[in-house]
Amino acid sequence: INDIVELPFDSTSIDFENDQQDMLMSLPPISVHPEVEKDSPEFLLSRKQMNDIRKLILPPSLHHRPWKRIYSLSRDGDSFISFQKLVGEWNAKGPGGHSTVLVVRSSQGEVFGGFTSVPFIDTVIFPSGSASGCCLFKAVVEETQIETEKEVGDKDDFETDENESCSIIVYGKNKHASPKRIVFDATRRIIAFGGGTVGGEDEGFGLCLEDGFAKGSTSRCEAFGNDPLVVRGEPGGLFDVLDVEVWGFVFGQLA
Repeated sequence: INDIVELPFDSTSIDFENDQQDMLMSLPPISVHPEVEKDSPEFLLSRKQMNDIRKLILPPSLHHRPWKRIYSLSRDGDSFISFQKLVGEWNAKGPGGHSTVLVVRSSQGEVFGGFTSVPFIDTVIFPSGSASGCCLFKAVVEETQIETEKEVGDKDDFETDENESCSIIVYGKNKHASPKRIVFDATRRIIAFGGGTVGGEDEGFGLCLEDGFAKGSTSRCEAFGNDPLVVRGEPGGLFDVLDVEVWGFVFGQLA
């Protein structure tokens, strides 16, 4: 009979997790790159949601980077040409311009989107496509706050109460081996997260914007393991788009 040996307790992994948590809790307020337009539209994300996206989604290399709004449907128009030009120019600036956050607000007031670490706009030097580090998210908002939340668009103060509950739900961040893809098709005017295939647990794109940002759809997608991102949409996960914006992260002279 083998002797039973009591192994010493190894707290290394716990210490590492605690260190990571301490680092997240000690992050400074988010810095947002100023916009020169005096009548610039309000942000779709509240300061609380921005902080939670940083803590739950962004890699450590982006934690201290200022946010910059690259594209806004309300500010820049609903043209795919405008989106392709503005986001494409940002993506082409180099690896620092690859990571972006897409945010969507539906006509029912629901806010959701996705993070990608590869370019939206495909280039020879920086191809888009497979993106193991990307994920989807949706904002958690109280029913009575969907139309009246005061924090949305507050661009002056980005501090948040660390004791507040989480304001977003994240899908697919840890599914690194899954076939995640970012789709941008200027001809069909489609931007999508996921494979778009139907079969098994896959019912289509996790998130898809189409028809010049007028319409969108969301389905269960095996690559992200997500539920549909809207609860007030039409049958089949269809929804009307109210606004869209894309955020980048400033590195040195990247702005």
